[in-house]
Amino acid sequence: MKLSQFLHDPVYILTVLACLATLLGGWLVVRFLQNRVSIMRYISGMAAGYLVSATIVRIMPESLHYGGENMVFWVLGGFLFVHVIEHGITPHFHYGEESSEHEGSAMTGIMALLGLSMHSFLDGMSITAAMHTQSALGILVFIGVLLHRIPEGATISSIFLVRGFGPRGALIAAGILAATALLGAFLQDVLRIPVGPVLAVSAGLALYVASADLLPQAQKERGWKSTASLLAGFVLFMVTNYMLPHEHHEHQHEHDTVMTGHSEEDHRGHGHEAKTSSESLNQVE
Repeated sequence: MKLSQFLHDPVYILTVLACLATLLGGWLVVRFLQNRVSIMRYISGMAAGYLVSATIVRIMPESLHYGGENMVFWVLGGFLFVHVIEHGITPHFHYGEESSEHEGSAMTGIMALLGLSMHSFLDGMSITAAMHTQSALGILVFIGVLLHRIPEGATISSIFLVRGFGPRGALIAAGILAATALLGAFLQDVLRIPVGPVLAVSAGLALYVASADLLPQAQKERGWKSTASLLAGFVLFMVTNYMLPHEHHEHQHEHDTVMTGHSEEDHRGHGHEAKTSSESLNQVE
């Protein structure tokens, strides 16, 4: 792909913006938000509300449309996959919890970066897959990724700060997360993995992140504020979903052909073969 094509491809434009949100989260921690967890908790609540809404209302139905009813098992697989990564393979922390009181060393921070990088990679794939549906789903998924990339960038930067990597190391860690998201978007665009399974795994990931990572953080704020942030996410999705078109564009069939491996010409060919076989049988009779 030429550089000019890259700069004008909506998939990469949206992915780069999502990557910048990761860097923004890291920069905010390094510059302003150390020991100020409330702001990130409000953002986490809004992101949780948006992700749950977008996943149930749009992402899961689209995955079923492209992959069939078996996609529900991919959703479960995505949910379990994220849990295993965060709590079975690599250490996982929420923003504000990764203080020096936690046991661990520099290697603990690197392992946390590895786990979050896998998550970022899937985020990039989900943006590309959603854009390939040729509907408004791409924009909706992008907004969801954008919202939760800010707390994630803040989390990895905070981890690296308290592990002794310094501000520069913290920003580099956020940059690595951003780069892995871009890599995921690129590989999905090149490999063209079927849209149905990718969206289904993304749905499982989004449900887990919203319910197990983001929402518990928002709920640590006392009173009505956590509920308000959650409702803000719901409202943001409802407004965005209402404003964007729901129907697929006229090029949907072309993308369906790419994703399923079948074309109209194939179907016409099969029909012609069937017709020829039927005529042969009639002649024999």
